[in-house]
Amino acid sequence: MTAGDFTDLVDLAAEELGGAVLLANDEFFAPKENLLKPHPAEWREDEYTERGKWMDGWETRRRREPGHDWCIVRLGLAGAVRGVIVDTAHFRGNYPPECSIEACAVEASRDLEALPAAEWE
Repeated sequence: MTAGDFTDLVDLAAEELGGAVLLANDEFFAPKENLLKPHPAEWREDEYTERGKWMDGWETRRRREPGHDWCIVRLGLAGAVRGVIVDTAHFRGNYPPECSIEACAVEASRDLEALPAAEWE
């Protein structure tokens, strides 16, 4: 599947529809909320925040121990996920070589305690 196969569909994770990043294991350099920005990534050469260099994405610390970084995104609308765009633009030399996506359905959209028992696909 290519990006053109699903980008004309509704963005189920769009913030204006109620989508949100609920939880992330690390937000040291840039906040998890950047994951749902609808515009293309941009680079701001000389801009800094209280966290350091301004980043237009979610950025964690470099991992020096086994494991992986993760986040939980709540979709704003129920539906079948047909594709996911993972954009690592501007993260040169500091991006994961791969990612995985898992999904589950829970009744309460903010019930984080229900997630470990949910059936993940």
